Amino acid sequence: MGFFDSPKIFKTRKEIEEALYRIKTLDAHQRETVLTAFGKELDDGGVSVEEIKRVVRELHLKKIISDVDERQLLSLIHDV
Repeated sequence: MGFFDSPKIFKTRKEIEEALYRIKTLDAHQRETVLTAFGKELDDGGVSVEEIKRVVRELHLKKIISDVDERQLLSLIHDV
């Protein structure tokens, strides 16, 4: 791991799916969108803290997820 790398929170798609199902504020469409967005980050060995923050910020700015969803998704960083 390099100096600027952040730790990997999720290493598999299954781990992402399980975490997203714990977030009750996401509907099925939002959950699938977030899963797809996080899944794209798995190619380098997992999804890092910084990747989660970036993806969540992008989804929120595009109005795909609400403020509440954003907070819940960012809480994944601390829950895992």
